[in-house]
This record gives sequence, structure tokens and C-alpha cells, in this order.
Amino acid sequence: MPKTKWRSRRIQTGKLFEIIFLPARKPRRVDTAVREAAVAATKLEKNKVLAALTSAALGLPGLDSHAATPTTQAEANAQYGYYQESDNRMRVEVYHGDFVIPMSDRLEFTFSVDRDTYSGATPSFSMPEVMANQTKIDQNQNRADVISAASGGVDPTKLAGYQGVMSFKEPFEAYTAIGSQSQQLELNLIQQGTAAITANTDQLLTQYQAANPAPGFPAGWGQTISSAVTIDFQGVNAAVYGKADTNTGGFCPGGAGCYQQNGIVVGTISDPLNPDGHLHRQGTIADREIQYHADSSGIYIRELDGKAFRAANMFFNSLQANGSGVNDVWEILGFNSAVNQNLSTGDGANYANRVAYQQVATNHTGILALDSSFSNINALWIHYKGYIQDVTNSGADFELRVDDINLAPAQFANATPEQIAWLQAYSAYQSSLETASASQRQAIIDNAAAQKAAFEKSALISIYRNFLNQVVPPNTRVKQTFQTQPQETRTQPVFGAKYYFDDATLGVSGGQSNEPDFNSNFGSVNFSQEFNNKLTTVSAGYSYTHNDVTRSGGGHSDHHSQDPGHNPAIYPELDESSESNGFNLGLSQVLNKNALLQLSANYTRQSGYLSNPYKYVYVRGEVTAEEYYEMFNSPETVNWSGITNLEIVGIDLFREVRPNLRNQFSFSTRLNQYIPAVDAALHMDYRYFRDDWGIDSHTMEMKWLQKLPFGLTVTPSLRYYSQSQADFFAPYFLAPRADGMYSSDFRLSGYGALSGGVTVAKQFNRGIKLELGMEYYTHQGNLKLGGGGESDYADFSYWMAHAGLNIALSAPGQIFGGGAGDHHHHHNHGASAPAGVMFAHMMNSADDIMVGYRYMYANQSGGMYQGSHAAGDSAVLNYACGTTSCISRPTEMGMHMHMLDLMYAPTDWLNLMLMPQLMDMNMSLEQLPGAVAETAHGSGHESHGLGDTLMVAMVKVFDAPGHHVHAGVGVSAPSGDVDVTLDGRDEPDSELQDYGMQLGSGTWDFKPSLTYTGQIGDWSWGAQLSGTKRLQDRNPSGYALGDMFQATAWGGYSVSTWLSATLRGIYTDQGKIRGAFNRISSSGATVDSPANYGGKFWDVGFGLNLNVPDGAMAGHNFSVEWQQPVADKFNGFQLEREGVLSATWNYAF
Repeated sequence: MPKTKWRSRRIQTGKLFEIIFLPARKPRRVDTAVREAAVAATKLEKNKVLAALTSAALGLPGLDSHAATPTTQAEANAQYGYYQESDNRMRVEVYHGDFVIPMSDRLEFTFSVDRDTYSGATPSFSMPEVMANQTKIDQNQNRADVISAASGGVDPTKLAGYQGVMSFKEPFEAYTAIGSQSQQLELNLIQQGTAAITANTDQLLTQYQAANPAPGFPAGWGQTISSAVTIDFQGVNAAVYGKADTNTGGFCPGGAGCYQQNGIVVGTISDPLNPDGHLHRQGTIADREIQYHADSSGIYIRELDGKAFRAANMFFNSLQANGSGVNDVWEILGFNSAVNQNLSTGDGANYANRVAYQQVATNHTGILALDSSFSNINALWIHYKGYIQDVTNSGADFELRVDDINLAPAQFANATPEQIAWLQAYSAYQSSLETASASQRQAIIDNAAAQKAAFEKSALISIYRNFLNQVVPPNTRVKQTFQTQPQETRTQPVFGAKYYFDDATLGVSGGQSNEPDFNSNFGSVNFSQEFNNKLTTVSAGYSYTHNDVTRSGGGHSDHHSQDPGHNPAIYPELDESSESNGFNLGLSQVLNKNALLQLSANYTRQSGYLSNPYKYVYVRGEVTAEEYYEMFNSPETVNWSGITNLEIVGIDLFREVRPNLRNQFSFSTRLNQYIPAVDAALHMDYRYFRDDWGIDSHTMEMKWLQKLPFGLTVTPSLRYYSQSQADFFAPYFLAPRADGMYSSDFRLSGYGALSGGVTVAKQFNRGIKLELGMEYYTHQGNLKLGGGGESDYADFSYWMAHAGLNIALSAPGQIFGGGAGDHHHHHNHGASAPAGVMFAHMMNSADDIMVGYRYMYANQSGGMYQGSHAAGDSAVLNYACGTTSCISRPTEMGMHMHMLDLMYAPTDWLNLMLMPQLMDMNMSLEQLPGAVAETAHGSGHESHGLGDTLMVAMVKVFDAPGHHVHAGVGVSAPSGDVDVTLDGRDEPDSELQDYGMQLGSGTWDFKPSLTYTGQIGDWSWGAQLSGTKRLQDRNPSGYALGDMFQATAWGGYSVSTWLSATLRGIYTDQGKIRGAFNRISSSGATVDSPANYGGKFWDVGFGLNLNVPDGAMAGHNFSVEWQQPVADKFNGFQLEREGVLSATWNYAF
């Protein structure tokens, strides 16, 4: 499927039917068939919006069609759908609401809103099974797939090095073997080439000592380097894996060994828990440095044969430390032995062979002089205090760069002037001999190094080629890999209008679909003309969609991924767009009084970014074995764009690339046949689809609509779909494609799908219709028409359940059995209460019904307060987070509530209410000045979903002309989540968001209220006492919100028969949170402390109410109120309140 998400767009094609374009959802969402839903007819007869709902949100087929006659009454619809894929993959909750308002006999307006919440896992890529079960080199020798080994960031080390290919046993052992062979080759060549030089030097030194007898020296006096040397790392490899502490000589276990210069060996220490420990090359080509950070256990230095030396000084650049406490220091140790195994099992400071010790501050930059205890040592070890074992998994973050290490001959304690003079003369003579043969020795060394490098290069390239290009036997199974996506929410409002001429209809619509990484704006215009005494309708339509596409979670979190020293593959943040132009023609023909034929043709042109940014492809050979070698050998010089035009995300793994243009054609036909004998209808559909991506598909569907007694309609359905695969699709690619187009999205494969379902609808005689439905769908490669479909690796199924409620909002004469003119006058229930007051109104007559929508927006921004006083950053930092220092504070907090009000009056003294709600919350944070760490909150987060559900009974207590009193007894059911996490996943290591960002209370709550209202002429007034009592001590997450009490009073004045204004005062007392989270949760911000919730608040509200007393819109009420804070007394530290906006609409009949 294309990356772009189109939106459901109704296009009027004639009096008897509509066409709905149903393009695919964002690909990482619900993975249903794309081609199946490109065109579907939907039933407008009773405004079955669930068809559009499920099609736009889930990519599922629509329902039936109806004549495009003007709507004679206002209608409202509410739907809920739940979608669940097999194996607990993707889950979707769908909420939909809409209404149709006829403004005249010819003009009607429509509005709809869709709200879809997605979570779960979706397929990411697929690969041959032979690459999915390779042995790692960790202690447990776990098995893993090779392809995704670079997850968490892409750099040369994560692809070709010890966190990539070399983290697997087969190539690691092969490389270890060639490392030993290459080191031995180099040593043999050097020894053979310098044997004569060494023998001659030894003979001359022996003759010198015979001619110049040495004064008495302690044992071992001659075992020291002969002259001063400097280690400047100019010839160091990109990474040094050798363990220098295990033995003397030139051989070091680990990779290609240690770095050697001027007879000095530099490496790291052995650590059984971190065999991949290594040092890095840094600096420019002209000035190299060695880098040590949380990859290894430090820098270890010794002389080639274990001789003693004096460590004089070095350039020591501490760039980053793991902390800033007194124990956060660098440690330097000197030993009287060149071999010091098992250092990683000690404490990093106290060892039997240690003879020198010095600490260095973490802010040191510049020349570091070592103290006199380092004048006679055989080994030097530099490391960060406390991190000497399994450092890679410690979570530490520090960095040190070292250069120009100056070593000199060892100094012996208590030496006499005679001894010192002899040593100086002997060292000078020894140096002269070495200088005389230096050029000859260096030529031999250079030749040995060149032969070693050539041997290693050839062997390494073979290792990469043999491991990554393993034979894929015929009939090898395909392994599909999934990625868990965070919960996200899509919101889509759509506005529309239709104008009906005598023999024609003009329709326009437009809307927007928005989610975190996708924004779509769309519109359409449609025209239909009737002929042949309205038996024939011809229609044409045009639609346009513009999509802006980004990608969530594009960054990487580990210390490698963005470190320039690792030369990461950093690609531009995704900021793309696409557009779609659609054209359709339709013909509808009434064949006889019981049969209708519909024909349609559609053309759509998509252009721009059509790929799926969350789908990957496995492509062998796109990166060659030679290029993997260069990554391993010279990571800092890797030119990513020179290797491939694809975006690399793993080992032989890339983001998919689809063509940026797509032309789509479809032709469909439907026959609707009514069968009078059984009072039923048969709908048969066929659709053919073709595009220039190589896909063609066939869709066949059949429905049976059976009328039953008691207002019931049962509709079973059966649907079959088959498609061919796209030209650029394959489960994986064993060679690059010439056109550079790749996709392994199984929805572009060849497959078939079979689905069946049943819908049951009940029509009540009060203008209310209830609908329930269930569908089961199976996607299988072997169901493809004509065979040749994809193998069963991508087979899956889903089930979907939905419920819908349709209510006629006008024509109460039909609802209550009255006359045709009843809709012009509705009950007068007295003056309206302010929009921010709940449970303030009762219906007076038995069997009355009211439906409504309530919206509330609350915002906090600005400064922090403690109690009633402003709190500075210092106070927040030190006191707002309990016993620990705060790291961040909120800068803005917003809450949006959408509530559906349903009210029914079984008697004139009792009203029953049901109020489900949806919540949207967001928070922005900033780090406090002086904070020393980062918080898990980042710069902010958000939460969306179903909130708690209110159920209330209101009982009339007193009713007299001008005065009314009623009591409310309510219960809040804990339908809102209290386990919303920062990463949107439900994993054991996922951290809960703070208390205020949870979607509900998590407890059953008692909500009593007492309300008084009065009215005389144009003046009205009222008062209410209300509260919330938590009926449980703890919710499933371990806490309970505080109890709440509120008192409010208001007055109002009617400016006209339809407009009034209100003024009210509010006092609220909100208790503290009891308990705390019982699982891992966010920390470091003020909102994470339970003590920083609740308080006492005083507000004043300004409102307007609009009532429609008569006409086509009679019975509708609209109210809005702004609630302005006057005074606050917060519990603990909280963000300043800005205000609350409330808006309501309701309709009573």
C-alpha cells in the first residue's frame, strides 16, 4: 500500500447511490487490504455512517446505498467499533459521531468526526529464516536475527563491528582466528627481518659493558626502556580491541590486537563480561588521539617485552563525566609487573602489584604531569572510577581523550652519582645503536605491517561475504519481524453541504485528518443529474487530498548513534508531502420497481511521497562485503551516500522506497434486487482495480438484507478479494534492483482474502435505531485467484465488532405520534444554566429524551506556585520533588474533554443520564536551571483515550412556578486508563506518565449533587453543591485521587427570547492524592509527586446561552462559558491556572 493515507470521501454519483473512496490508512496502523477498499457503496437510507467509519479508520468495506433525496429531518449518529488482529497484533478503537441538519427543502449541512486510537504490533520487515537464528557471542550464546542487530542507531560499529556482524559467533571466531594469524605473521616478518640487526646490537652492547664495567646495581636494573619515547597514536586503527594486560610481547588477544608505537603497547584490559571492549581513534588525520568511554574498562600501557619505564606526562582531555560527585574521578594506576590479569574483578584501585596511584578531576583538560610514584613502573592503567566490569551495560556516559604520552627510562631509588653517570652513558650508547639501525628496522616493520593489513583485509572481506551471503535453500521459510508501536490517536472532522436542484444535486465537503506524524487536508465536489423521469442518474466528481508526512521516533537514544566520533548515518528528518487527485463517473439505472443497477469508473493520480516510513526491506548486495570491511577498518571515513542511495537502518536492512507516482483505475458494478416474496433484498457487487505498480484486483461481495418482525433487519454478508503483487515487492531481495524500488509490505503481495459478517438492526418507533454487527476476515496467500500467492508467513485474521445508534433529532411528531407541525414548538424547561455546570437541568415530562455534547478545555501555563505564592526555580529544584531534587517543571498543561450526554425521563420526577467521555491531554516541560540530569519526560508528552463514564439519576425534590430543586445521585465507572505510559507501550520497562496525565481516576466514585434554579421574567438564578467521593482506597496503579467538593451560584439575564448571559462564582476544594504508583513511573518533575495535586480554588464564570424556541431547529440549545481563576491555594508546587472553556449543545424531544 502507499505510505500516504487518504481519507474517506463521499462522492455523490447519482440519486440512487454514492461512491466512497476508501484509501489505505497509515501503513503502520491496521494492516488490512488496501486494494479491497478502494471503492465501496454506502447506505445513506438511515445514514449508516459506520460504513464510512470503518472504511476510513480500518480500511474495511462499506455497506449499502440510497437515493440522494434531501433529508427531511435532522439526524445524529454515534458509533463505536473495536478491531483486533490475530496473535494480539494491532488493536483499534473507533469512535464516530455525526449529524445532518436540513436548513431548507433544498439545502442541508453535515458534520462528522472520527476518533481512532491505535496500539499494538505491525509487521516491519521479512527475511530468509537462515538469517533469523544466528548465535551471538554473549555469555548465554543467545540466538538472534542478523538483520536487526543494529537497532538503536546506525554507525559503522553497529553494522560491521562488534555491535553488528562481529557480535555473532561465526564471524567473531573467524576474525579472532585471522587476528591471531595476522599478528603472528607480522611478528615473524619483523623477527626474521631484524634478527641480524638485533644480534649485532647485542654484541656491541656486550663489548661496551666489557670495556666499561658497570658499578653494582640491584637485580633487574637493566630491564628499562633505553630512551624517552612519545606515543602520539598517528598510526592507530579506527578501533583497538586488544587486551594488553594478559601477556607480554607483541601479540594481544582481541580483534586485530593492540596499538604499538616505539616499542610501547597500548590496549584495554580483559573483561569476560565485555569481550568486545575497545578504544576508539579520534582527532584529525594530522593529529590522532585515543578515545576511551563506556565501551571498555580503560587504557592499558606497557612496554613490548615488559621493561620498566617512567610515565612523565600526557595530554589528558576529559570531555564528559558520568556524574559530578566526589567519587566521579579518573583513576591512574602504576604496576611493578607488565602482566596484570583479572583487573576487572577487583575494585579498580587496590591490587597487590600496584606501586603508583593518582586521581584526576573530571574537568581536567590539558597537560597532566604524573607524580614521582610513576618513576619506575612496568604498566600504566587509566580508567573511570567504579566502571571496570561490563561497562557497556552499565548505562554510564563518560569520555576521555589521551594523546602525546611521554615515557622515559625508569628511575631507580637511592642510586649513587657513579651509578647514575654510568646509566646515562650506557643509555646514550644504546640509543646511538638504535638510531643507526632505525631506518632499516622501520622499513622491515612497515613491510610487515603492510603484509599484515593485506592479509587481514582479504580475510575480513571473505568473512563478511560468507556470513552475510549464506545460501538460501529453495522453499526456505520467510521470517516476519514485528515492531510494537506506541499508542496514537487520529482525529478527523469533516464538514459537508448539499444543494438539491429539481433534477440535480451539488455536493461539497472538506475536512482534516490529524495524528502525530500525519496531517491530511481534503475536499471534494460532486454533481449528479437525473434523466428519464428520474430513473437514470449520471454523476461526476472530483476530489483532492494533500498529505504532510513525518516520522515518529526518528532519533536514537544511545551514546553511539549521534556521536560524531562514531560517524553515524544521520539522515534528514522526514518532512515529505503527497497529493491525490481523484475523478469519478457514475451511472445509476432503475431496471424495474424491484431492481437497481449501478456502474462507476474511477481514476486517481497520486504523486509525491508514497512510501511507508515505518517499513523496511532486506536487500543483499546493496552494501558489499568490501564496504562492510571499510566500515570496520576506517569507520570515520565512511561516506554513507557513496555506499547506497537507500536509507540504512540495519545490516542489509533499508527503508523501503516506492515510486513517487501512481495511477489507479477501477470499475465497479452493483445489482440490488428486492425480493417481495420474502421481504428481503439481495446486493451483489463486483469491482476490478488496476494500477501502474503492477497490481490488479478483483472484489466480489454479496449481502442479504432480511426484514423481520419487531423492526428487526438482519444482514449477513460474504466477501472475496484477490490481488496480484506489485512489481517491486518481494519478502526479501537477494540482489539489488536496477530501478532502486523496494517494498516487502505484505499488503503489496499477491494474496486473497475472505470475510463474512452479520449486522442486526432494530428500529424503534421513537425515531431511534440501534445496530450491532460482527465481521471476521482472513488474509491468506493461498486464497489468491489463480494461485501463485505469497507463502503463509503473512497470513493473519481479524475480527471487528461495532455498535451504532441513530436518532432522529427533528420531527418529534413522528417520535411522539403527534402532528406534522409539532416540530415547530418544544417544551420550555426554563432558563439554561451556565455551560460549566453539570446536572443542572431536568426534563419535566415522562418519556422525554435529550442528547447532547459537552466540550471542556482547561489550561495551565506560566509560573509555578506553592500554596498561594509564586515559587522560583530554586525552590522548585530543591523542595518540589520530596527527598530528591527536581529536574524539570511543566510549562504548559492542556486538557480537552469530549462528553456525550444521553438523558431519559422515565417519569416526570426522575431523569437518568449516561455520559461517556473522551480525553485529550498534553504537557510541555523544561529542565530547571541547575538540574544535573535528564528526566524521562523529555520536552513533553500527551495522552488520549476513553475517560471515566458517568451514570446519574436526578430526582425532583421541589417544583413550583419560578423555583425548582432536584438532587443528583451519580456513579463514575473507571473506564479510563490509569496505566498510560511515556512511550505509549504496555511493556514491563515502560514508565507510567504522571498522575495528571492518566485518563481516569481508576476507582469507582460517588458523585452526589443538589441543585436549585429560579426564574422571574427575564432574570434567572441558581446554585449547586456537588462532590466526588472515591469509593476505593487504591486503584490498580496503587493510588487514589483526592475527594472533591464544589459550591457554585449564578445569575442570568435573557437579552432576547433566544439569547441570555450568565455570571457565576465557583469554589472548589480538591483533596490530595492518596498512595503512589505501584510500578515504574516517570520521575524528576514536579507533576510526579503525589503531594503536588489538589488545593482550594476560587473562580468566576462568564457565559452565553442560545436557545432555539421554534422553527426547524427548535429544541436545540448552545451554551459557552469562560471560567477565570480568581485565587488559588495549591497543595505543594503546581503550575499556574489560566482558565477553563466549556461549551455544550443539547437537544430535547
